[in-house]
Amino acid sequence: MMRYFTFTLVPLADRYFHPSLVAAREHPDITLEQMKYINLFEDETGVVLLGGRGDPEAAAEVLDSVEDVVDWELIPGNDEDGYYAYIHFVGREPAVGLLKLLDEYRLVLELPLRFTSEGYLRVTVIGSDDNIQQALRNVPETIDAQATQMGEYNPDDERAIAGLTERQREVLEAAVEMGYYEVPRQATYEEIAEACDCTVGTVGEHLNRIESQIIHSAMD
Repeated sequence: MMRYFTFTLVPLADRYFHPSLVAAREHPDITLEQMKYINLFEDETGVVLLGGRGDPEAAAEVLDSVEDVVDWELIPGNDEDGYYAYIHFVGREPAVGLLKLLDEYRLVLELPLRFTSEGYLRVTVIGSDDNIQQALRNVPETIDAQATQMGEYNPDDERAIAGLTERQREVLEAAVEMGYYEVPRQATYEEIAEACDCTVGTVGEHLNRIESQIIHSAMD
């Protein structure tokens, strides 16, 4: 039986996943949102496609400053302040160790990976229950894998939020984390807007569209 396991990767050391991500995570004008693709080559260099938001000039400065970045290119996104960064990087631990676990235990990585508001990575892997458990036991000691969800994998079960934009996902995640959908409600539009650095009207518009999409998906 194929299973899926969703967990959050929390670095326990200052080195984070890779020096390029450390520099981006610490810059006040850059927000990491997602990892759309990542692959490690035999020479232990790799390529990654990151989705981010903020000042592209700041991103360019960061990528130029990191010695372990071999080559890079910024690609404009659909949102006004969104962009993607294609990065060819020199592999470093713990990133190399984590990626090798996928091959060793024959696991499928569900993409894109999402960065949480704290800058951690939310990851879903697919494989046999035994292989997933063995891989988790061999996660590098500098990483804490915190389980959030698991179950039987159904490839035809498309989640209702699959079609949301990156900005809509950000607003929805903030609303859920802050308790907007709890009973009684624990957060307001104003508080969500402050957390997402946008206007109250934008929060209302996004949540209305999200709720409409989820309801229509459930009725189909």
